[in-house]
Amino acid sequence: MKLFLVRFMVLSSLVVAPILFSAETERTWTSIEGKSFAGTLTSATENAASVRRSDGRLFDIPLTSLSETDRKYVARFLTDLKRANGLTESPFADRIAGEWVKVPKEEHGLVFQIYGTSKLKRLKEPFPLFVHLHGAGARAADVDTGKVEIAPQRLASEEFYDDFPCLIVVPLCPVETYWGDHKAALEGIIDTLCDSLPIDRNRIYLSGYSMGARGIGSLIESRPNLYAAALFADGEAKMSWVDTTDTALWFTFSGERDLEGAQKVANAYSAAGKIAKFEGFPDHTHNQIHWTLAKTEGVYEWCFSQVRSANQEPTEK
Repeated sequence: MKLFLVRFMVLSSLVVAPILFSAETERTWTSIEGKSFAGTLTSATENAASVRRSDGRLFDIPLTSLSETDRKYVARFLTDLKRANGLTESPFADRIAGEWVKVPKEEHGLVFQIYGTSKLKRLKEPFPLFVHLHGAGARAADVDTGKVEIAPQRLASEEFYDDFPCLIVVPLCPVETYWGDHKAALEGIIDTLCDSLPIDRNRIYLSGYSMGARGIGSLIESRPNLYAAALFADGEAKMSWVDTTDTALWFTFSGERDLEGAQKVANAYSAAGKIAKFEGFPDHTHNQIHWTLAKTEGVYEWCFSQVRSANQEPTEK
């Protein structure tokens, strides 16, 4: 043990601009040679970690000397620190301005709008992310700032936002394409936001209307363990989801789509011990249904009450 620690000791000058932030959890650290000791991470850079052993001694350890598991732990530590400072230092800090702000396509591959207020900066805990995908009729090369469908529009209203503070994201699908064509860009936007801001990774919510509902279905299929809940206004419900995901699902379907099929999926999902809610409106048209969903009493309360299990690791890409 002593020889292992001595070998790991380096001059403090290797730890440039130490981070004054503590992980506060003692864990077992292992070298690439398989030697281990217990200690708490106190600070880190991209090249080294400062670990305090249980006897109080502090060791500055090059990451190249640590196991892959330890290097991933340090990387997550640095990402979490970056996220904690994201509301003041990230590229999105100035865009959380209490109004809809448009992000150009050149930055992340798709035009998207975000909405958040200063309330997010006063929260003591990480906040949820709500992503809405619009229907085919809203496809365009560009969009007027603030022009969004009813679900994100109502969520951003004073009536709801005070109760459900979150970051709302509304991407724009280009003309003559479908959301499935842009899955990688959508996931990139979600990942960038989660890595840049103090977003609660256990409370990422999806919402979609028609083509957008099919789009959120493709996101769930791609990473079935990432999303806490999804709101479907028509679109498509797949029986295969019963075996592949635990995302809480809310289906609102009109009589102009496969209402009975969606109900069967919801019933099977619930029978499997998972969370699903179905509401069918045979007399409503397809064009009405996203308004119906957004104005359903309790829909936002239900959505924001869903939390991805802390023991369920997100699917790795």
